[in-house]
Amino acid sequence: MIRLPFFNNNNTLVSIDIGFRNIKVVEVRVEKNKEIFIKNFGIASTPRDCIKNGAIKDVPRVTKEIKKVIIDNHIKAKNAKIVMSGTNIISRIFMVDMVPGESLDNLINQTVAQNMPINTEEHRIDYKILQEFNEGNSTKLKIFVTAVSKNIIKSYIDILLQLGLKPISVDIPANSTAKFFNREIKVNESESWYKKQKYGKLNQDAYAVLDFGSETTIVNILKDRVLEFNKVILIGSSNLEVAITKVIDKKLDECERLKKMYGMVLPETNVSEDQEKIYHTIKDIIDKVLKQIHQCFDFYEKRCYGSKVGKIYVIGGGSLLKGLREYLEESLEIPVYPVGLLSIDGVKIHDELDKEKLNFLINSVGITL
Repeated sequence: MIRLPFFNNNNTLVSIDIGFRNIKVVEVRVEKNKEIFIKNFGIASTPRDCIKNGAIKDVPRVTKEIKKVIIDNHIKAKNAKIVMSGTNIISRIFMVDMVPGESLDNLINQTVAQNMPINTEEHRIDYKILQEFNEGNSTKLKIFVTAVSKNIIKSYIDILLQLGLKPISVDIPANSTAKFFNREIKVNESESWYKKQKYGKLNQDAYAVLDFGSETTIVNILKDRVLEFNKVILIGSSNLEVAITKVIDKKLDECERLKKMYGMVLPETNVSEDQEKIYHTIKDIIDKVLKQIHQCFDFYEKRCYGSKVGKIYVIGGGSLLKGLREYLEESLEIPVYPVGLLSIDGVKIHDELDKEKLNFLINSVGITL
């Protein structure tokens, strides 16, 4: 997380999540017991061609849309946090040998310069120590490193300043996920019992959080509630309707509607030709995502000194695709649980707000913690 120098401890915050398809703005109050109370929120479409892979291409247009959301939803807070996303966020796990007399910062910078495809002068480098252990006569550190372009960070701060808000921090989805999933997650008890019977006793120390977004799918792996792996897959739900337009003669908006209606569920009888084409098109793309998820799990176990993933939580708007959760569970042979905002311990919402859209707010609320 990039924390800014003009930090203010006021417990009422506005948090903003700018995605490829939607902008989410949430006003929250953080209680003394770390409970989150959602006072207001608004969701609007991201102006077309304004953002790509997390980089803001047109700050004024994005700012104008956010300002409208703030006014329309009577959001009053001035202290602000913002979450960025996309492939411009690079995360890696490294094993670093401690060198007597050498500072950890220098060791990290040397490791990043040698192993990450970035200019270290142009990026903000943050790291977290996951584990320290002895191997032979040397001390090793397991380090989680994140690198983000300073220019991209500046564009997000510029948005907050143009809105007349007081920037507190710029954060990434992985940190938001880590904060939320450090809490107790409520799942359906009967469903949990059934999965335990089906899959037997699996390791519960390591679990994955799959964030299905519009432009990307993010794989997070946590062990003992600490984030140890993060990977951005360059396939999201928007790829599905684009692919559907290539197999049926319909416009993009109609293909999106059909995607939501049919999903990955193919009835046994009375299947139309279009529905069958849509099913196989979606399945082909999800299979590509699954292949990369498999690779992430394998890499985490073998190269990151990780444990076998014992369960999966799915979040994000793309996770609502019909039949997706069941298909993931069948393919990965790991229990899969849907998680909404109110599934997370310590989150409350104003009674008059629309609870149907809460699945889109996990990242924007998570960064307020």
